[in-house]
Parts: sequence; structure tokens; C-alpha cells
Amino acid sequence: MSTPTNVPSMTGAQQPQWKFLLHTFYATGHVLPMQAVAQALVRRGHEVVWLASPDQQARVEASGARFVATEEVVKADAVLKTTEPTTLEGCAEVLLGGRLTAQVADLRRVLKSYKPDCLLNDALPQGAAALYDLGEVPFFATLGVVPMYLPGAGEHAPTSALGTLLSQHAWTLPVINPQREALGLKLLTESDVVQYSAQLHIQASCPSLEYHQPMPQTHYVGPLVSQPTQAPDLPVWWDDVLAAAADGKHIIGITQGTFAMDPTSLLIPAIEALRDDPTLLLVVPSPHEAAIRAQLSSAKTETDNVRIASWVPYDQLLPLCSALVTNGGYGSVTQALAAGVALVCAGTSEDKKDTAARVRHVGAGIDLGTEKPSAESMREAVRAVLEDPMYRKGAVQIRDELRAQGGAAEAARVLEEGVARTRLQKREEGGAGRKE
Repeated sequence: MSTPTNVPSMTGAQQPQWKFLLHTFYATGHVLPMQAVAQALVRRGHEVVWLASPDQQARVEASGARFVATEEVVKADAVLKTTEPTTLEGCAEVLLGGRLTAQVADLRRVLKSYKPDCLLNDALPQGAAALYDLGEVPFFATLGVVPMYLPGAGEHAPTSALGTLLSQHAWTLPVINPQREALGLKLLTESDVVQYSAQLHIQASCPSLEYHQPMPQTHYVGPLVSQPTQAPDLPVWWDDVLAAAADGKHIIGITQGTFAMDPTSLLIPAIEALRDDPTLLLVVPSPHEAAIRAQLSSAKTETDNVRIASWVPYDQLLPLCSALVTNGGYGSVTQALAAGVALVCAGTSEDKKDTAARVRHVGAGIDLGTEKPSAESMREAVRAVLEDPMYRKGAVQIRDELRAQGGAAEAARVLEEGVARTRLQKREEGGAGRKE
């Protein structure tokens, strides 16, 4: 399907209450939470246009939003996908070099024919912020689907390279500021808000998981999960899971997220470590199902307590789980905790170290501190999570806090409030101008 260059507006009786323009980072782990927000906005009668990576079109359209593919940003994404920098300076250049300029170009392409009341961006929102500073969008909000990174975190300072980069502006401003200067904007300083909108930031989590970091414009909403439009297709072996749970077996989910997905780093080692325990049933959702089956079969290690599928709906799986083994993606961690499931984290890439640190902080699981845990450490961690009630207690406490945040409906509500507040301010400013 060709990429639309213009976005027509709805007219007449179909005109919705407000118009929203969404923009997301290309990774599926970023797209899925925004999908829930888009779906909530559409259900509340708003018009939603979503600028996203070309390969995310199906997910965008499933939300009810209208899809526009990135053209310039996809070029910046290609550099990020194929480059492995070894220094923080290199990371800043690969992550942010040219991205602000590309975002502005793609967003302006949409803005030529679509005038939103709100621009909502998730990670790396510098282009959206620039357009707000230029007065080209009236209201700009951000959506946080990774750990919050604020300067001066003290004892809770990030330990990942990504977290260090995003929380210490000295690394990013030399890359961001030349792009702002080319647009005629003032240069940012280390005291300026860089990663989050100063008007509204929506965090897909809860205060306890974010150390109660002070950022006044933040509104927590808990995990963002889209609502299914039809009954999900469950794996053919799903009745085995229900029977095992009824028989008192521990259901152990094993997942590796949507970004770092090499099954040899966690999925296969975890299966091999736990496969011989008759008290467990391992459920492994992975798009690499065929490769996992082939490797397990060749080693003759596939046993009766392993179930693998390319996809399993989390809303069906997590309530049955006694524990989730994960590489520590923020979305899967918050969804598991919202189900009261304790965690075994084994991941160090991207923001995974910092997500695992949050799990430790609230006492809801164990961090193995490596992407490739030994079989012995995996068995010991899973057994500890199952047998020590401390972890279940920590998970349940966070479950209650996450569920109280309101989810996608709450995200839509605070976005509506932001638009209404902005419109009121502009009317008041216009009225004051006429009086003068």
C-alpha cells in the first residue's frame, strides 16, 4: 500500500470533538501502548491520525486511527538498527543524530492538511517539542513506555547506557541543539526539560515503580493494553495450561519482549534450565517459535511441560502464571505486575537494567543481572520466587497500585483535559488582547 502524503479531514456531522496526532518510535514495544491510547481516543469520538514506521501499519489501523508512514524518520531508524556504538557520544549520535530534523519533516508533512489539537509523542520527542516551540502545534504531550529518566536521580540513578544517556543531558544536547538551531530555536540547557513535555507527561506505570520521582506534569496511568475487537485465537494446546493450573502446577511464562529477541540468549536457556521440573508448565510466546522448536528437537530436550506458540494473549496467560521469566521489557513487566505476578528478570540491553532495578526496589522479583543466565541461577531464582512469599506480596502491592491508575481510558481523559485547558488559555489570551 502506498504511503499517504496528505491526511484528509472529516467534515460535517462526522466531525469528532478533537483531533489528535500521534507519533511513535518504531519498536513494537512502543507501538502497542500507544495503540491502547489511540483506541481509547477513537472510542471517545475523537479523530486520530498516527505517524508511525511503515511496518506498523496494521497495528495503527487496528486501533481505529488513520495511518501515515514515516519517510525521513525511517532513515534515522535504519542507522540505529544497523550501528552498534561503543561510547556514550556514539550512542547519542546514533540515537538522536538527524532524528529531530527528520521528525519535524515527517510531522510537517502531516500538518499541511491536518491541524491537530494535540500532538502526542512517546520516546525521543525532540521533534514534537520543536514544533510546539515554533507554535506549529497548540498542545504537546509525551507518553512514557520506558523507565522515567530524570537528572539528579541520586541513589536511583540509571545503570544502563541508555538511561545514563537520557538522564545526563550533557551527552544529548550537543546532538540535539544544532538541529534546533537550524530551525531558528533557542538552544536547550541542561536544566531544560528534554525527554518529556512540560505540559503533560503520561507514564504507563505507577509512582512506586518510578521511585516517586518529582515531575509535576506527570500523570500515571498504569499499563496500557488495547482492547480486543474479537475473541483471541488461543494456541491449540491452551486447554493443557488450564488443566495444569487446575491441577496445582506452577505456570511459568517465559518471554523476551519485542526488541531484543534472539531466543538463544534467554528463551532456550530458560527452557533447558526448567524443563525437567514436573511441578512446572512452561509457556513460551515468541515469534521465533519455529527456531526454538527446531533447536529443542535437535537436542531431544522438548518435554511434556513446555508449550510454545508464536503468540499468546497476555490477558489470558498472566492471571494463570505463578511467575514470569523476562528480559525486562517495561511493558511486559508492568503488565505482569498488574496481574500480581512475581518476576525473574534477565536482561541488560536498552533500558532493561533500569526496569529490573525497579522490580527489585518494590520487592516483586529477582534480577539475575545478565542476558544469559546459567541454568543453576535460573532454577534457583524461579524456585525462590515461587517459595518465598515476599515476592508475591511485593507483586500484589504493586498490582493494586497499577490497577488504580486507570489505564488507557485515564490517558485519554487527561489528554482531553489538556486540550480543553489549552483552548481555554488561548481564548483568555485572545480576550485580553482585544481589551488592550
